[in-house]
Amino acid sequence: MAERGSAYALPPIAVFPDATLPHPMPCLEAEARDEATRLAAALAAVPAFGTAAERASGLRAATLAAAGLVRALPTADSPTKTDGLPARSPVQSYFRVRTAALTAAQAAQQAALVIHRGLADLCEAPLSGSDIARETTAMRQLVVDLAGSEASPRTPEDGGSEASDTTPGRGQRQQEEMWLSRWITGHHVHVLFNVYATIALREAVERLREGAVREATAQLGRTTVYVQGFAAARAHAAALPADFYNTTVRPTMVPTVVPVPLSGSMHMEYREYRTTIDDLLALLPDPIEDLALREPGLAFAREALLEADLIEAERHVCLVEPVVGSERSLVQPPATMDNAVSVLRLMRHARAAKIASLVRFGDHLVAAAAKLQQKDGDSVAEADRCPH
Repeated sequence: MAERGSAYALPPIAVFPDATLPHPMPCLEAEARDEATRLAAALAAVPAFGTAAERASGLRAATLAAAGLVRALPTADSPTKTDGLPARSPVQSYFRVRTAALTAAQAAQQAALVIHRGLADLCEAPLSGSDIARETTAMRQLVVDLAGSEASPRTPEDGGSEASDTTPGRGQRQQEEMWLSRWITGHHVHVLFNVYATIALREAVERLREGAVREATAQLGRTTVYVQGFAAARAHAAALPADFYNTTVRPTMVPTVVPVPLSGSMHMEYREYRTTIDDLLALLPDPIEDLALREPGLAFAREALLEADLIEAERHVCLVEPVVGSERSLVQPPATMDNAVSVLRLMRHARAAKIASLVRFGDHLVAAAAKLQQKDGDSVAEADRCPH
């Protein structure tokens, strides 16, 4: 989303590594590694199901720890002229996202900045305890991956008010600025998880091709943590009133504000993740009963990932319905018999049918119906994800 003279204070462009390229981890120097392990401890200590005051205090402490990591990372290698980096799709342009061939240091700095901004907004975002827990857990997984260590040199301290503006009596204009900034910030966190899930999953696929089952299983576990953060980050982005979304945000995703109506199929980072899921299933198509006899750890790690992936689709339906109701998506013609929510349900069913034999508690009713539809030539493409 371009600022174009808007009064809204939008987050800066976030640059992410190209997930299709090798990405070495861990990659931090000693000082930054210490700050990263402090941040990991602070994230683990966030009382997602505590009182509102306890939760805010824990998130403030994590935000301050994230600021410490940002300061400890070298700035000399920062991506320069981010506005000049080309967007790979209209969605990248709108959400102020770019992907590039970053060095490990550049990628770490960008990840730390996104985590810091995400935590600062979480201090005030009205999220459920489970979403806070999963978003901060996925953030922690990334910090641990960057640091290469889970040990914390000291207990994180609770600290001041740097994390957020808690001034009572926030004006309507300031609230709207916060909501629009959150819309972008939450999507930055979502893209961050997409990218690093793809990196971890590609590593798992490579280890499987080499026959390194134990290493592949560990990488699938890492991937699952990131995927569990997808829906939480999307809920974070959508933590704004439905009327504000429909009157202020949604109109910015169609011409003339953007060149074409935005579609989920333009979400390049998520599409790369979906492609890598397909690579995994092509390499490991065995029904769970067969795989569990041969490699039980691998079978259950694959199952955990696929269940998280399916729940992400189910959560998408539940997150979209409160804000769009029965409206059609931005790319659906008026004559269509579907709306945004019904298309997302179909996508959920397609995903459930695909994995029914790969998990212990598969949706076999949907899988049987999908087989009948395939005979009639009817199918739903995963890539054509419906936007809000």
